[in-house]
Amino acid sequence: MNKNNRNGLTDKNLDHLTEFLIQEMEQSTLAAQIPDGSHIFHGAYDDRSLTQDNLQLASEVLLGMTLGYIEDAPLVMVFKHKSGKRTAIDLFNETRKSQAKTFIKGFWKQTQREMADRFNELVPA
Repeated sequence: MNKNNRNGLTDKNLDHLTEFLIQEMEQSTLAAQIPDGSHIFHGAYDDRSLTQDNLQLASEVLLGMTLGYIEDAPLVMVFKHKSGKRTAIDLFNETRKSQAKTFIKGFWKQTQREMADRFNELVPA
């Protein structure tokens, strides 16, 4: 995602966050479903690019949590339906995190083996 696209995504997210907060102040419907400290991503039935870009961003955050450079926190998408209602969707669960860790460990082990094999090819017996 390029810088201009990232800036556009930030603007859209701020607009959706503003709408969400105003709605929650008028009548709280979702706040109790969003754990404290959550990373909140927005999605909307009429903005596929916002939804897709935020799912990509959530994946990057999950990877960062798995690698340990982002602190673990719930990932929640606040999705706006055609009716104007919003739903909180849990994007983070232990199964997903476990799958990511398994993939990363496998990649790490395979890379380590390949480097050792290359090194052994260079070292005379």
